[in-house]
Amino acid sequence: MAITDQLVMSAMNHLRAGQRQEAAKLCRDILRVEPEHARAHCLLGIITYQDGDAAGALSLLERAGELNDRLPDVPRAQAEVYLGIGEIEKALAAQRRATAMNPREPMGHLQEAILLQRLERSAEAEIAANRALALKPDMPGARQLMATLLYRRGEIAKAAELLLAVRNAPRPAADPNHHLALVLLALGRLDEMAALPAARAPNQLFGETVTRAIGAWLAGDVAACRALHDRARPMAGEGITEAPNRSVFLTYLGILDGLLAWREANPQAYAGTAADTVHVMGDSHALSHGGLVVDVLGRQRRLESHLVFGCKAWHLVREAPSPYRAFFEEAASRIPAGATVLGVFGELDCRYKEGLMRVLRKDPLADWRAMTDALVSRYVAFMADQAQARGWTLWLASPPMTNVNTALILGGEREAFLGIIARFNERLAAETAARGIPLIDVHGVTRDGDGRPERHHFIDTNHVRPTALLEAFKRLRAN
Repeated sequence: MAITDQLVMSAMNHLRAGQRQEAAKLCRDILRVEPEHARAHCLLGIITYQDGDAAGALSLLERAGELNDRLPDVPRAQAEVYLGIGEIEKALAAQRRATAMNPREPMGHLQEAILLQRLERSAEAEIAANRALALKPDMPGARQLMATLLYRRGEIAKAAELLLAVRNAPRPAADPNHHLALVLLALGRLDEMAALPAARAPNQLFGETVTRAIGAWLAGDVAACRALHDRARPMAGEGITEAPNRSVFLTYLGILDGLLAWREANPQAYAGTAADTVHVMGDSHALSHGGLVVDVLGRQRRLESHLVFGCKAWHLVREAPSPYRAFFEEAASRIPAGATVLGVFGELDCRYKEGLMRVLRKDPLADWRAMTDALVSRYVAFMADQAQARGWTLWLASPPMTNVNTALILGGEREAFLGIIARFNERLAAETAARGIPLIDVHGVTRDGDGRPERHHFIDTNHVRPTALLEAFKRLRAN
């Protein structure tokens, strides 16, 4: 081995040890002796990028490629630099050059798949991930990526098997979006979720503990829900603040906090013998119904919640597959034919920062009235079709009034936001009346005569206490 090659190996060892200055000095020493040493240029380019000089790094890497156009490290490093500066297309082109030079290396195919996913080219990303798995079937990163692609298109059972294999591997990959916990919750596999090895990342551990608490609430195991809730609370401040989904699980923790406190203060609302069950399907709002025993049209009925995590009415009416639609299908499959089903979707569609308002922010000239009318019509039709196909008796509930302080919202946005909530509820009342579907008017209960929120009914800015539901059922009885 030439002395310069030995020095390159020494420089690489310094770099692996985090000693960049020593590595850079060795590379410059090599280039003084052998100015056209491609590997030295390449390694110095990597060091230069790590020191924060992307332009200088690209210049050194380009020179390395000119000196040796068959060195895979060069385009691989170029891909890393381009990714770092947000040039994803250029990163993909560079990575593909590197992969073509070493097609038997699974990591190259995985890196290509990751970049394709970043570009939302899911079909191509899946092909690249499959190439990585063909070379190394137990590769955790490739399994994780494939599971993510399956999750996004709604194949959650297949995603679960890959994610379980990753989680049970000797060195499990991170699952920052909590896909494994969410699919096990959706599939009703709560025992498997409870038996998962503890996550290493604090944010992931927090989210999975909250998900387990949600599962316990849905199962009616209040003691387990309280224990998991109390275990999660100290973790709430430990997760990385910008981690995906952290705010979602903080919200769910707050909902459970409010519901547990209300249940402990009002045990009589959950007591008594029920003649039958009303199955409540919806997003996070379905949790408030769980376990209540209510007098509905002269009969005592117990409400059983079926959470369809993060699902908007919008997800239900779209033809495109999604995890949310898959969550609905899984929840629906566990409800027996002949059951009474109460749908409580729509609140997410009416939020200030989500749903129809998000569409309106992207296109301020869009007609929010027409969008709302079309959404409600299609949502009611979807639920009616599902009920007919599955043999259900269908009821629907209106989304509550918002508890957001609208005085802080600028005039045009405030008008559209409150208008969407009002119109959604108006159209829902009209559509259900036309089809003869009973409507539980949660919106009417949670607003006063002047259109302001009845704040005592709210847990937070969006979610209601069971008091609002009991009052809404009482009004249905009175009518």
